[in-house]
Amino acid sequence: MSNSVINWVAEKLVTTEELEIVERTPEDFLVVRAQDGYTFLVAVLGVQNVIELSDVEPLFAGTTKPQFIVNVPSKTLWSGAAIDRIHAESAAFGTLGDVSRAANTENAGSFRDKNMGFFINAMEQHSNVSSISYVYGTVFKVDRKIGESLVVAVIDAYNMSAEDVRNAKSRFGDFDVLVKSSSYGSITNQAEAAAKSMGAQTLTFRQLMGRLGN
Repeated sequence: MSNSVINWVAEKLVTTEELEIVERTPEDFLVVRAQDGYTFLVAVLGVQNVIELSDVEPLFAGTTKPQFIVNVPSKTLWSGAAIDRIHAESAAFGTLGDVSRAANTENAGSFRDKNMGFFINAMEQHSNVSSISYVYGTVFKVDRKIGESLVVAVIDAYNMSAEDVRNAKSRFGDFDVLVKSSSYGSITNQAEAAAKSMGAQTLTFRQLMGRLGN
């Protein structure tokens, strides 16, 4: 990882005033300390396309392991394999803003995105769902007891448009269901038509719960 990216992240974190960078480890992890004195290690990646298992494995190869991993740019997708490895190491991943939220938990490795956590828990608890796995950070493969598996992508859109659907397709590839993360706003007719042309559906959270059952 280039020094310049790590330095940039270090500078950004310090501007929050809630955090300070105490030092850097020989592995180039940032030693971050919160105002209450809680200290944890942050690893920085600079992956442009998709963060794969091979990108995160070296971070856990030594005796010193990070509790939190951040990538620059933040819009880069995290692959399911990379996420599973991070979670298996009792670590977490997220954006620069998430570092402060992770610090507030006083157990940075346990940090999870609240919105995605809500979706994951709801899908896992559905009576017709047998298991859920990450495809990407906001895309899930949902295995059902009755019916075929579904790939469910979650996006942040107030009034979901056809453009939102097309952007999701170019970002994530194929999916069966595109879900609006917000309970506010609506799904436009154009969005529904765009999804249908791809062999997919656009649904609200409530509609998703129904779809998982049939």
